[in-house]
Amino acid sequence: MGSSTAPRWARSVRAAAVLAVLAMLLGMSPTGALAQEWAPPTSVYVEATGHTVNEPFLAVWRKHQRHLGDPVSEPVKRKLEIDGVETKTRTVQYFENAALIQTLDDPRGDRWDVQALPLGESALDHDYADRRVTKADIRRTATCDGLGSGDCRVFDETDHTIRWGFKRYWENNGGLQLIGLPITEEFTTKGGWNVQYFQRGVLKWTEERDVVPSATGKRFVLAENIRTTKIKRPDGIPVYEESIFTEPVGGIAEVEERDGGVTSGPGPQQGAGKEIVVSVSEQYMWAYEGNEVVIETLVSTGTAEVPETTTPQGFWSINTKVDVQDMEGTISGEDYFVADVPYVMYFDGTGNALHGTYWHSNFGSPMSHGCVNLPMDVAAFIYAWADVGTAVTVI
Repeated sequence: MGSSTAPRWARSVRAAAVLAVLAMLLGMSPTGALAQEWAPPTSVYVEATGHTVNEPFLAVWRKHQRHLGDPVSEPVKRKLEIDGVETKTRTVQYFENAALIQTLDDPRGDRWDVQALPLGESALDHDYADRRVTKADIRRTATCDGLGSGDCRVFDETDHTIRWGFKRYWENNGGLQLIGLPITEEFTTKGGWNVQYFQRGVLKWTEERDVVPSATGKRFVLAENIRTTKIKRPDGIPVYEESIFTEPVGGIAEVEERDGGVTSGPGPQQGAGKEIVVSVSEQYMWAYEGNEVVIETLVSTGTAEVPETTTPQGFWSINTKVDVQDMEGTISGEDYFVADVPYVMYFDGTGNALHGTYWHSNFGSPMSHGCVNLPMDVAAFIYAWADVGTAVTVI
């Protein structure tokens, strides 16, 4: 397996001259008012689904995009009856996998500004009535059967447990605030999914796919007569990219000059020792060790023609590495098969990966079914350099 690096395609240049000229024109020091006036946005527009996300939901959504999914409605006002929360009109917004409510009320005293609605309870009620869930599936266990605390946790409030992959997912994706207490044990459905119901959502997995949330938000948004029609981006609200939350250097972003034009370098986003950052809008990837770029390249992300071919934005990490494997599936009724895909590094738990690409050289343009296509030499380097657990950010 090769590990040689390709020459860097870019050379960094500080915008000192530009900053100095602007300072003279505006009558201020280069480190003065420009830097002080910057503030992160409090609202963004998500192009994939055509909706905005605003504070206080925005901070929670940015942190837990993997679990929540994209917004499928605008914020609405609803009068809700929720256990332990005062019944009054509150702000609610539906996302693909959950619905968020703005509240400071919580019976446990955690005083979250935002929590998820109990859509998992609603899903269990419906599925039990439809006999998709049986009494045996919701039996109370209240014991870990000898498993250690790292693999199992008992919740006395419901006499249920969470174990193994579900436990790790629950701990890393909002826990009580966004997923809630377990209200069943894990069980296998007729369709082959391993499923567990929680107060605020449903989790599932198969041997082919890591733990993912069920789309309970999309399931119930129409039942609640919430409008889901896409809206036009409002004036003054930026299109979401994680890079817009990074303060520019001295009020003006540092720029990089490379073949084909000038663009901003995003820098590491998760504060990890090693991090891979992919920009969908620029079709470009940077690999960072600390704050230093070790390799960078043009890439090809998903074509985004349908949701299944959209490369998901968010904070991830490499969870599985495979030297070489065949990739196949069906999207929009069309089968595909690609043999011997090399240097495969899965990162989002839904089948998307960074990997080597021998069947095209059109890097810089979207080409994939959602994965991140890399040139072969770059993929070989990244595969050797990045361990399982290496941070991956898609912006």
